[in-house]
Amino acid sequence: MTTEPYRCSYTWTVTEGVSEKEVTVQMCESLTPEFAPIDELLDLDRCLILNGSDGQDSCEMRLSVIPLYLPRAISLVVECPVIECYHGRLNEYYKTYHGELVYTLGGVKVFRFDIRITTDLDELQLKFITPKNEPLCLYGTRLYLARNPNPLHSAMLRGRRINPASVQHRLQDTDLSEKAENCKRLVLGAMQSSEQNVTNNNHQPHAPAEQTTVLPDMTKDPEGNLTNLFSQMLLPGQSSHSSVLEMFMKQYIDQKFSELEQMFEMKLSSLESRQNKKLDQILTLLQGQHVDRPSSQPCDPVE
Repeated sequence: MTTEPYRCSYTWTVTEGVSEKEVTVQMCESLTPEFAPIDELLDLDRCLILNGSDGQDSCEMRLSVIPLYLPRAISLVVECPVIECYHGRLNEYYKTYHGELVYTLGGVKVFRFDIRITTDLDELQLKFITPKNEPLCLYGTRLYLARNPNPLHSAMLRGRRINPASVQHRLQDTDLSEKAENCKRLVLGAMQSSEQNVTNNNHQPHAPAEQTTVLPDMTKDPEGNLTNLFSQMLLPGQSSHSSVLEMFMKQYIDQKFSELEQMFEMKLSSLESRQNKKLDQILTLLQGQHVDRPSSQPCDPVE
């Protein structure tokens, strides 16, 4: 169990170092964060040495991020010249990266990787292409995270196992039989319908540019702040994913209702204040007219 916004594991055994300390997090505002300098990435206290067993495939780093955040980039300093990047729960191949040589220590070469992530995803797998019988040394990893503008939508889509766009891309030049084509349409149609239901159920209308809704200032109450609320969540193991996902959704919805309730109270108070002001002005005008009206004088009798 951890309070960090991510989970990290390795397919090889950690023989030296502490895996929980190897990755550092840097929050960013833009889609293209500035990468940290090399001296910030290199930290001997965070160094890891991993070893694989006989016949085991290349070492993989597996990263997953809670729905409150989105990974935008990752920097690594490692004794490895090539990294293959995969993403999603189906371990879909994304790209192969070649590192920049930064040091040569004896016969050991150390490379730096700066990998940008241009799509919204919550899982990432990095495969280190090295000789299988040699240990792997990681000198430092920096994970760049940005706020997720719609964490509830991301949480509900985590259970989706197939990316329809990727399926269409891979099959676009393939001649499918009539039965296979009908099957593909049925599966993709069902998936798109399910995703559209999620979008409809979580629709967020865009407010006009000239109108700004002022929400209550929650910075004075850190315990009630939505960010602090989610940052205190314990990231679960795979066995309790559904129960914690329900808890995450409930906390998020309760917080949104609380914000809406406070906003409506502010609006009602403002409306009531304006109405009272108008009533006071009307009463003042009526009283002024009553004072200024001349008193009626009796007429002289007609002779």
